Amino acid sequence: MKLFRIGSTFSIILFTLLMAGCLTRPPMIISEPITLTKADVTIQITPLNYDELKELHGSNRRQKLNPFIDYPGQIPQRRIVVFKTEFLAKESTIQVNIKDTSLKIGEKQGRGITPEYMHQLWKVYIANSPYVNIIPNKAKKYMLPRDFVFSPESPQTGYLVFAEPYPKEGGKSILTIPVSTPEGDQGVFEFELYFNQDGISSDSPSTGDTGKFLE
Repeated sequence: MKLFRIGSTFSIILFTLLMAGCLTRPPMIISEPITLTKADVTIQITPLNYDELKELHGSNRRQKLNPFIDYPGQIPQRRIVVFKTEFLAKESTIQVNIKDTSLKIGEKQGRGITPEYMHQLWKVYIANSPYVNIIPNKAKKYMLPRDFVFSPESPQTGYLVFAEPYPKEGGKSILTIPVSTPEGDQGVFEFELYFNQDGISSDSPSTGDTGKFLE
């Protein structure tokens, strides 16, 4: 099976987001699934906004309970961006390495992070608290592992997370997810989005397909 690079653009409705100068809050957008399919492989992403993450995993204003919002580190300020993802295959066995995924907003590019890396980000802030195990346990439960395989019998779901000092003013954004097969076939799925200073812009172009095969 040959996989290919596919680039698509989407129009996503913008919700009002009060950033208050903080880059740690994810974009406020309506969480509608975005799906790309090539051959027998389907990848679906759903951006999760701040309020949804807070409702799903709790508030950490008083207790450090939620690794996905309000990261307290200031140097550098990080925006934590979370995509709920689903990986499906009808025939093939497909491999993914989270460290190979990337999200670029403007000129700033970052790689997907692992549950272990998320724990390291929070470790100093929860080291002496009663909640020292809650954040790493939640990260491990909900985030995608460093390496995983999905197949017709075993689809994979989980959070794809990025934590970088992305520019507040935003810019063109590309989410890249490389995949491969045990036989050596490779491909890249690309989701093309547009950010402004409030989040994802509602002025994104219509859906398009600029796919090409990768040898």
